[in-house]
Amino acid sequence: MTTGDHGDLGDDPLERLERNEAQSNQAFRYVLLSVIAMAAVAVGVIVVADVTGSPCDQPGGMCVTAPRVELVLLPTLLGFVLSVTSMWKTYNRWRDHIRWRPWLFATYAMWMATTACLLLTSTIAFVEIGPA
Repeated sequence: MTTGDHGDLGDDPLERLERNEAQSNQAFRYVLLSVIAMAAVAVGVIVVADVTGSPCDQPGGMCVTAPRVELVLLPTLLGFVLSVTSMWKTYNRWRDHIRWRPWLFATYAMWMATTACLLLTSTIAFVEIGPA
């Protein structure tokens, strides 16, 4: 076996162990910060829609539903991009023979967070509150 294809075969075993152990913390931080970012985008959309108000006064018009669509679309799209990024990181760790299982967990967690975000924001955005 040569070390040309696999750069970590000739590394110091202690250095490789430390690099592998760091993967769990990195994956956990990735999921935590990603969920916080998705929540921040959702809150930001709500605040912007509340501050700017509706540009027209017709209830049920297109101007009333635009902030609702943004509330659903923006955090969910961010979650989708972060989930695909987590998948890519998982593949890169696997390819480089680094501990990749924490990143697989991060990928599953990100897909669940994206689905939860889609369900929660669509429920908030499209359920009428109060008398119709």
